[in-house]
Amino acid sequence: MEKTLIEIKDQAEAEFNQEHYHQAADLFVTVYQEEQSLAVNRQLVLALKEDQQYQLAKDYATDFLSDYAQHENLFLLYFDLLLQIQNFVSAQQWTLQSPNQALIEDLLAQIRGIERKAEDQQGQTLKTIAQHFYHLSDESMVAQQERYQQAFHLPVATFVTGAKFLLVDPFASPLMRSTLLSDLQELGETGGVTYQWLDQQRYQIDLQAILPLFSNQSFQKLVAALDDQVGQEDPIAYQALFDQLRLEAMLLFPRLEESILDATAWVDADLSAFYQEQAPEEEAKQKQAHDLVLQALSELAG
Repeated sequence: MEKTLIEIKDQAEAEFNQEHYHQAADLFVTVYQEEQSLAVNRQLVLALKEDQQYQLAKDYATDFLSDYAQHENLFLLYFDLLLQIQNFVSAQQWTLQSPNQALIEDLLAQIRGIERKAEDQQGQTLKTIAQHFYHLSDESMVAQQERYQQAFHLPVATFVTGAKFLLVDPFASPLMRSTLLSDLQELGETGGVTYQWLDQQRYQIDLQAILPLFSNQSFQKLVAALDDQVGQEDPIAYQALFDQLRLEAMLLFPRLEESILDATAWVDADLSAFYQEQAPEEEAKQKQAHDLVLQALSELAG
């Protein structure tokens, strides 16, 4: 006779209490497949953590990341998982989301300590990852993404140095450069940063002086215009265009205000292209920026 979900959950909790963490994790996976609640997620993540399956625990925790950010015990659990997998960049970005300044200082000190230990014990490995990161633009888009993900395991200072180098690398993709700008912003970098933009020109900006990308008013206006013009009338078109607007905003970052002068006209142009209709006229400066974005999108797709 098959066990009920409650019985499996009870058995999982019993295994956990007896420190049989591997068995507990397997059972909690079964429960979680049927009951994807925060409570079960936490139990599963804890069991995986105790079983030293840190990466898998972190992956499951991301299902409820906003909840983990709001409760200090879960916030610290996710932080610990990031440290266990030596994802120093994400650990610092996560830490800086806390409203508790004393906690931030304590967690940053922990990151620095683990970084020093990693440099002592894995110096050559980290040096190789850094070299691959700094020369990321030598590779295909797929390989670039892999090198970028690996770079999150570098000490934050090393990552920042490489990111700033890539921001002015003319061979790095515009999407990679804008992604790195957002990364530096989330790492709390202050002072002027030089970057190359879509027009191949270099600019300087203090990333802490502007809003994060998706909190930016220009992006919010694009979404509002899409809501007004499409809404729920065509859900497929809405989702496709929303995804496109997010990508376009990423490519424009941090020059959204200078590029999007009329959000409604911008969305009109994207809508016309989607429905293969004649595009309406845009103001010359905005059209120039829009053309640069569409060219970058075409290069990404090709």
